[in-house]
Amino acid sequence: MVSAIKDLPENKTTSMEKRNKKGLLVFSLAFFLFIITKDAWLCDDAYITFRVVDNFIHGYGLTWNTDERVQTYTHPLWMLLLSLVYFFTHEIYYSSLVLSITVSFIAVGIFSLYLARSPLLATLGITVLAASKSFVDFSTSGLENPLTYLLIVIFMLVFYRSQHKDHYVFFLGLVAGLATLNRMDTLLLFLPTLIVVFYQFPGWKSAKALLLGFLPFLCWEAFSLCYYGFLFPNTAYAKLDTGIDRAQLLSHGIGYFVSSFTFDPLPFVIIAVSVLFLFERSAWQDLPFLIGIGLYLLYTLVIGGDFMAGRFLTEPFLIAVILLAHTSFPSLKSKSKWIMAFAIILLFEIVVPNSRWYPLSKSNILTDQRGVTDERAFYADATALVKVEHITLWPNSVWLREGLQARLSGQHVVVRSTIGLFGFGAGPHVHIVDIWALGDPLLARLPEGEGRDSESIQRWAEDDSSLANLPALPPWRIGHFTRSIPAGYLETLASGTNVIHDKQLALYYSKLQEITRGPLFSIQRWIDIWKFSIGSYDYLLKHYSSGINQIGGFLPHS
Repeated sequence: MVSAIKDLPENKTTSMEKRNKKGLLVFSLAFFLFIITKDAWLCDDAYITFRVVDNFIHGYGLTWNTDERVQTYTHPLWMLLLSLVYFFTHEIYYSSLVLSITVSFIAVGIFSLYLARSPLLATLGITVLAASKSFVDFSTSGLENPLTYLLIVIFMLVFYRSQHKDHYVFFLGLVAGLATLNRMDTLLLFLPTLIVVFYQFPGWKSAKALLLGFLPFLCWEAFSLCYYGFLFPNTAYAKLDTGIDRAQLLSHGIGYFVSSFTFDPLPFVIIAVSVLFLFERSAWQDLPFLIGIGLYLLYTLVIGGDFMAGRFLTEPFLIAVILLAHTSFPSLKSKSKWIMAFAIILLFEIVVPNSRWYPLSKSNILTDQRGVTDERAFYADATALVKVEHITLWPNSVWLREGLQARLSGQHVVVRSTIGLFGFGAGPHVHIVDIWALGDPLLARLPEGEGRDSESIQRWAEDDSSLANLPALPPWRIGHFTRSIPAGYLETLASGTNVIHDKQLALYYSKLQEITRGPLFSIQRWIDIWKFSIGSYDYLLKHYSSGINQIGGFLPHS
């Protein structure tokens, strides 16, 4: 009895400490929700997908220009999820933001409740995530990052918590397959872990489980081949098959990491710390995830990086935070050590220039000399949630207004560079020729800058604000590889009759047109699909060249 009485104050203290820790965790989750809502925004690229969603829901199929079947989006699963929400709301701005905020918050919530070793580690992890400008910015933006966050968290939850449960391998394969369906290149993040799991559970049973897990992705690929005629999005041909020298791309990839570090250094620091603690604590079960991070960053480097600062650092950053909170971070048993850990994070963010909470004035440079851009800063005035104006057209973008003008003017064929907001405003009946080739199947297969008619470009610039004031900076910008408009191509699109001047290019386009516009199940279409896949028609493009970047080529933004 006396012993029980003596223990009572200690039990009360322990119980109070637990409540305090849980209260701190709840507060940190609420703080994260506030931060991503406060900074919610949409980028122009998101509206490329939104136009497909709008066409799909209104019965025009999964098309961007409704008169041809071309996959202009890189995230089929995210596009389908947006379509489901849009089907009920018929409103894209708030719908996409609420969806992004919800999915990002659920991802961080699952991490904090089920993956972090303790409420304090969860709180520290949430603080780190909220301190990253890149992670917060791309928790919205309209792109697929939030869904990738959620699938990463679920994959790691299954890996750490379900190894002895039935169908473990299947569920790992299913989540990895869905992540690949959400964006193909994220497979690199999961591949080393899947290989290790298959090594632990060898045999046909595991192979079949993984195959079944990837069935949704394989079904999409079968659909893509049947509907679009190609296994990969049109953007892959536009951005990866450009004729740009590999050494130049590698150099730009290094520059992308340098620019992203300047933009948001925290992900680099946390990834480095996760590697350090893995070896210091011999947390070898985490090694496949770090190898996946390495493969993903190497791929980003090889393809030349991106033009959105920090975008392709967010997924590796999230994995590193989870590894630290779940396994590798040292046990801090005293309050002073916890306070020190939080203080270090806050001090880092306050002291390091361009960090999220750096108090001094920021640079006014939105796009650096490499063409890498602070995307949210570029679009915030037009699309940020905190700047919504209910009495005017929103988003408040000149490109959206130009699209609406094109819709009302009755124009059928329009040449553009920035195509997202403009395309959504233009609606389904305006065919947009995208000189960066994201939405155009022919231009995507032409080398960068080939055969450009400078007089035509200048004429288009008069009606396209996104082409105004072309700077004479780098000859190309990553993700923005300018293509020519072949002579006769616009007339071909307007009339429906192939009048492209170059005879071999005209023949090439007629074959491509059979795939993108012909009957889905015609024998000739499937013959052409096969021949395109093995490069039988590539010879028709080899002689088509008349100079690169005749007007400077570096266009301002998309």
